[in-house]
Amino acid sequence: MPEYRIIPKPEWYEEKEGSIVVPLAAEELCPAGDASDAGPIQRVTDRTLEPEAYVLTVSDSGIEIRASEDTGAFYGMVTLKMILMQAEKKGDQKIVRCLRISDRPRYSYRGVSLDESRHFFGTETVKKLLDQMAFLKLNTFHWHLSDDQGFRIESKLFPRLNSVGSRRACAGLRGCGLEHRGGEYFHYYTQEEIREIVAYAKVLHIRVIPEIDLPGHTSAILAAYPEYACDLDGTPRRFSVTSEAGIFDAILCAGGDAAMEFADRLFSEICPLFEAEYFHIGGDEALEGHKIWAQCPRCRALQEEQGLRSRKELQGFYMTRVGELLKKYGKKAIVWNDCINDSFSQDITCQYWIADNAGEVQRQSRMRDVILSLTEYFYFDYKYGKLPLEKVYSFDEERIGFGGEDQRVIGLECENWTEYIDTPEALEFGLYPRIAAFAEVSWTRRGRREYRDFQERLAWYLSYLDSEGINYSRIADGSYRNTDPYVFHRGVDGEEFLQNEKLKLQY
Repeated sequence: MPEYRIIPKPEWYEEKEGSIVVPLAAEELCPAGDASDAGPIQRVTDRTLEPEAYVLTVSDSGIEIRASEDTGAFYGMVTLKMILMQAEKKGDQKIVRCLRISDRPRYSYRGVSLDESRHFFGTETVKKLLDQMAFLKLNTFHWHLSDDQGFRIESKLFPRLNSVGSRRACAGLRGCGLEHRGGEYFHYYTQEEIREIVAYAKVLHIRVIPEIDLPGHTSAILAAYPEYACDLDGTPRRFSVTSEAGIFDAILCAGGDAAMEFADRLFSEICPLFEAEYFHIGGDEALEGHKIWAQCPRCRALQEEQGLRSRKELQGFYMTRVGELLKKYGKKAIVWNDCINDSFSQDITCQYWIADNAGEVQRQSRMRDVILSLTEYFYFDYKYGKLPLEKVYSFDEERIGFGGEDQRVIGLECENWTEYIDTPEALEFGLYPRIAAFAEVSWTRRGRREYRDFQERLAWYLSYLDSEGINYSRIADGSYRNTDPYVFHRGVDGEEFLQNEKLKLQY
């Protein structure tokens, strides 16, 4: 086994005879430093290498990082940082063995999501997560900022989105065995804070994709502006920011112009805050809202006018219109797979989270880009008893029907929903160390991966998490009992897992 334990595992790793002495200060240059100014560390531009790829060479004459662009050089520095952290220390220097690493990512999209509608974590927690993402070569932060339980981004055009939509009656959500608790909950990011986090991520070569969930999951929006809901009988419906977990029938009206004009103006304000080419518009779990559309004269008229056969097709028409709005601001739309069908424009990316329409998504993957984030592999709010580390690592897209060369899978994403996760410590418990397995699955090709080898390298990574003060889970494996209703992780330290399930621990 190589002396240096690197996660995600590189495509090619070869140790050679000899070593080089490097000053300790060089370690501080990684991962955000400039290799060209790093003394013995030299960057070389090599246009033959793919984007994000790098070649790291340590010889007795120096350290060289070859890459075609800045991101590849950055990842070379990240790998070098892992090596320097593990290298033998001698006084104020490190002794690094000679080696050559040639590396490139399996997928161009390697994402981590964070839901801050249900629970809000703040700038420092997000930055800490971004740091750890960069350390594992993860390049996309999907930021869920709007849902039934709160609107978490400042709007100056629509101030009630914050004065009303960012505020709910209870901090803790009722559901899944929990009750309301904690009193009023009022949080959102200012536009300046958004810019600060986007800029911070950019230095780490991470793009930030916001999500404003439409047309469903809009209780917070409609609590602030109920006029954008369907008018069923001339009496405006009343909405509130929900303090419960669940699926609700709050939905924006598809048939009137006002709700679409609202979305357009909101995008005109929010899109410039984010540099990423994508914008997530949700679209999931809208079936309860479809019942409202069925009663709405304007929605029924639009469906008939467009020759649409169902409310699902009406949603496709609606989401395509929203996607066209985003194009005006230089963005491409992403939607969740449970709403996808042929009525959606083919330039909308499908994010596959639930297998209810697996065959349809497989078919759609031949005509549109797809991101894979299946609940059974990548939902890190699930207990370790339901989603153990080894299950994350076992992911194989061929096994779930996405191994075809003609299928347009652009990457993977792990999800962190926070209905029952309300502290940074609880968030870390669900994320770590599963995020390391996810990073390797999304970066390293299947033929290079083996779980026992990963566990050996993971031992060093866990010691690194200790040094960073990260509250990672010591639960390595377990068996999920289907009779246990508590699917989701709800504990800071994992104690409830030990009470509810028989688990094998690893410390």
